[in-house]
Amino acid sequence: MISRSVEAMGTVFNFYVDAEGATKEMLSDAIDEAVLVLAHIETRFSLWIHESELSRFRRGEVQEPSSEFDEVMLLCYKALEITGGFFDPWALPGGYDPTGLVKGWAIEKAIEVLKVNGVRSGGINGGGDVALVPGWRQQIGVQHPRYREELCAIVNVENAVATSGVYERGSHIINPIGKEVSGVSATVVGEELWLCDALATALVAGGEDVLFLLERYPNYEGFFIDRYDHLFKTSDMNLNTSNH
Repeated sequence: MISRSVEAMGTVFNFYVDAEGATKEMLSDAIDEAVLVLAHIETRFSLWIHESELSRFRRGEVQEPSSEFDEVMLLCYKALEITGGFFDPWALPGGYDPTGLVKGWAIEKAIEVLKVNGVRSGGINGGGDVALVPGWRQQIGVQHPRYREELCAIVNVENAVATSGVYERGSHIINPIGKEVSGVSATVVGEELWLCDALATALVAGGEDVLFLLERYPNYEGFFIDRYDHLFKTSDMNLNTSNH
């Protein structure tokens, strides 16, 4: 197993790849290429880079968005519809802000690079958002939002899992429909990481309203923890919980 950590998009991305069927040099080159993809996406979508496409778009300076920008915006429209409006990049302060799903989308792009370069087993963890190379199943621990050194649950993951909350960066999540967010942390397991990312953000915002929508959406399961440490989950969400 080869592991590497890199900083990008305001967080740390941890790469884990198995050497099965490839040399260590090949795997190292694959990771290098995937890191370049993350760096490219950061320059396009970062709110901290003044000349990024997203920053210029929010200032009204982009007349013809790039194909990547259009792709992300289409995913945002889909997530807005699926979550019943609880994930709304257009409702955030300062204007359109797709960063609630861009990180998951970026990790999936990096996973595609690993696959093309011969990686058969592995995954990428970017700040709690995890995507796996297809066929590499894992049990992944979810940090407890209040007890920082403990896990609140262990989930079985076949493709992707995303965790979102208001405990790492403060109140960066808003409820576009109500006054307060419902949860302090939420986790969603499913097929595509960009959607898990958006759904986890929506679960923090909307709580049980979004959990009800999630019950009807195939191949996605999730749970959230409210401010009183109560855990709510979809009926088919299998997890091992802590004592808290």
